[in-house]
Amino acid sequence: MLILPLHKPLSLATFPCVTALLVLVNVLIYFGWQVPDEDKVQAAQAWYLASGLDAREVPAYRKHLIETGQVEALQAFEALPAHDKSVYLAASTQTDVAFQQALQHGELFETEEERNEWAPLHQQYQSRLDQVFTLRHLLRSSEWSLPRMFSSAFLHGDALHLFGNMVLLVALGLLLEGAIGSWRFLAVYLLGALGSSAVSVLWRWGEAGGGLGASGAIAAVMGAFCVVWGLRPVRFFYWFGILFNYVRAPAIWLLPVWLGWEVFNLFTNQGAGIGFDAHAGGLVCGALLGGVLVLTHQTRESFMREDEAPAAPDTRWEQALLHMGRMENAAAERLLAALAAEQPHRLDVALARLRVADNDGRGAAALARLGEAMMLEATDPAERAAQHDLVKKLQASPVMPPASTLRAVLARCFKQAWLAEAEALLLKASGLPEGEQAQLWLRLALRHGELDAPEEQRRLLDGIARRYPGSEQAGKARFLLENN
Repeated sequence: MLILPLHKPLSLATFPCVTALLVLVNVLIYFGWQVPDEDKVQAAQAWYLASGLDAREVPAYRKHLIETGQVEALQAFEALPAHDKSVYLAASTQTDVAFQQALQHGELFETEEERNEWAPLHQQYQSRLDQVFTLRHLLRSSEWSLPRMFSSAFLHGDALHLFGNMVLLVALGLLLEGAIGSWRFLAVYLLGALGSSAVSVLWRWGEAGGGLGASGAIAAVMGAFCVVWGLRPVRFFYWFGILFNYVRAPAIWLLPVWLGWEVFNLFTNQGAGIGFDAHAGGLVCGALLGGVLVLTHQTRESFMREDEAPAAPDTRWEQALLHMGRMENAAAERLLAALAAEQPHRLDVALARLRVADNDGRGAAALARLGEAMMLEATDPAERAAQHDLVKKLQASPVMPPASTLRAVLARCFKQAWLAEAEALLLKASGLPEGEQAQLWLRLALRHGELDAPEEQRRLLDGIARRYPGSEQAGKARFLLENN
């Protein structure tokens, strides 16, 4: 599920400075410090397996699971092949705080001699792990560490994780930072990071594991946004499965939707590897912080009030394009019809109305709009190319347009010297009166003569004389053939 508030445009007047700074910090930390961590971790784990440290820690870990009553974890561990047990310990036990503490205390070794053999090897391994930036700063379950509660909110698992979080942060930061001010927004973000981390630690106390990502702090921003904007209708985009759309609803309605989604997944999707507990905690923490800001009148009503937002003189064209992009054909047609009535010379409006009729499946209306578009003059090469494409599309279509549309298309073809297309259309123009057909063929022949194509002109004149022998145009054709 994705719900993304998109209520205000990003501009210099609304630019969220602290939000941009937080995005920059997150991006710099990931690409500057975290990306090299993968190689460091692999090197450390390779050393772990080569040093023989695993042979000393595997029995210790087995004893730890037995003493702490972790029956299911013990069964899963024992089911692993010997090599996989070593790999698991090298990769996974750095966030098992209880196991690491028990190792340091020596209670998992049978003799002091075993502990003494283990200690220098472990120290060398730990010195390698200490070079891994992410391991030094991620949140570890079952451990109260204030620095890690903050620092983990600036770490990410991969580039996609980072990108998704930053998109949410920008969308929400634009609306919340403008509504409460930059410093208050920074306070919400940091306190939200602390609150979401605290909830995660409490929820997962006694477990082994770790967490990282800005999503807990961003969830706090989400919660604060819902409360600060309250009952004001905001525009947002939603995507759930195959359903997606833009709608307007009071901001506070999003809070139970967001919170309900996180709580639902917390209990039903525990193996997803996502911190739903931190998300839910962040939402609640942010909502409480937002409530404090509202009660103490620390919000900017002018930013949230719709009637004070600057408006462009006429945005109907841009709005029509947005409606077209969302396949909202009726809304687009209303705006375009008004523009066409006021500015009948605009070819771009006529082409847009044609596209709307096509999208709406109104074939007859689309053919009529095509004729209207052909009667307008193109103002640039792109518009001329668009008209030419329409001619080619009509040429390939098995359905011929009404006579009025066909006349407009042929007139444009004659003017732009699209003579091959004009001839192809004339061959299918059986619905026109015979006299008009003969006249159009004569115009086509004369146009070839104007363009210094005498052979084409003679071919067409000969065809007129044979096809319409008794017509006035046939007499003119024979005269031209005899005198040229």
